[in-house]
Amino acid sequence: MNKLLLGTTALVGASLLMAGVAYAAKPKVKVNGSIEFTAGGSDQTVEKKAFGGSAGPGSKGPSLGYAFRTNSEIHINISGKTDAGMKWKAQVQFEVDTNVANSGDNESAIDETWIRLSGSWGRIDLGNQDGVEDSYLMNDGYSAGAAGDGGSDGNWQDFIDARPTNSRLFDEPDDIIQSGDATKITYYTPRVEGFSAGVSWTPNTEAHGQAIGTSDDSDDSTNNVGFGVQFKKKFDKLKVQVSGVVFSGDVRDESLEDPFSWAAGIGLGYGGWKAAFGYMDNGDSLQPKSTIGDDDAFAWSAGLGYSQGPVHLAVSWLHSEVELPSESDNDESDVVILGATYMLGGGAKVFADVFWLDQDSGEDPVGTENEGVGFLVGMGVKF
Repeated sequence: MNKLLLGTTALVGASLLMAGVAYAAKPKVKVNGSIEFTAGGSDQTVEKKAFGGSAGPGSKGPSLGYAFRTNSEIHINISGKTDAGMKWKAQVQFEVDTNVANSGDNESAIDETWIRLSGSWGRIDLGNQDGVEDSYLMNDGYSAGAAGDGGSDGNWQDFIDARPTNSRLFDEPDDIIQSGDATKITYYTPRVEGFSAGVSWTPNTEAHGQAIGTSDDSDDSTNNVGFGVQFKKKFDKLKVQVSGVVFSGDVRDESLEDPFSWAAGIGLGYGGWKAAFGYMDNGDSLQPKSTIGDDDAFAWSAGLGYSQGPVHLAVSWLHSEVELPSESDNDESDVVILGATYMLGGGAKVFADVFWLDQDSGEDPVGTENEGVGFLVGMGVKF
């Protein structure tokens, strides 16, 4: 597959070199970004401390019961056209919150850096960018349920102790196993009659800008491939979008299952209304190999939204399960979010969410339950 992707890139480059030469204009540079401030809190009952009780690296919830947060990005966008007439674009995304560079060993103030080539033949992305398995992922957070702070794909989990000891439960729809922003090559076909497809090649999910081809970490995922197909079309006043993605790779530790995930979804739009549904499945990716039975992790999300002028309203629901082969029930998690956004104009907005969380452990005989309610309010600006 890597030979196919590299070969396709070479063929495209060769065809462009043979095109007629013209004098290209100088590249254009634009800067944009966003800044958000959010305040929120929660009240919950955590029965048996298997679910934590105070904030931890998995749960992220505020130990005080309330918290403030900021989310700030600056994008530098560069675009141009070669002498042969090929369009190109590049982007550097900076995470500019004050603590981002110190939040972990692998964190950086730079989020994404990539180069994009495009033409009638399609599009190629080179660098640190989401793969097709994420860009074609369909769920309510990216479509119908994105009012407020983003619905189930927003930041509600920062304001409640949301994740139990089973860290494989989803706390956002795009928790599917994927390549993230690891360095990769992605090709997207042109859209024909509403259909398009894409494929991503990521040598190592731990490589973010630097080459670590000699790494022998046992939990590295190598030779990662993402596939995606998408149909997007408007039928009179009805907008339809359907997509499916698959991701697979090789893990160095032979005692673990190789990563494999898939997702599919549909979105509909009519007038000011939007509805969406998505299913995500991680299988038993990266789990110890076992003959006891399945221990798959999966989730689904649904959303319904309405927009009228500056007002955006939505409700979203995220359900997640992890199968427990030795138990009678599965670990389960549900969150329902009501969100609202009001566009103030001039790039400014205010938003609010109210959310309910319910988690149950299938462990027998001492099941664990976690229930809570929370809220968040915030303001954001884009420039």
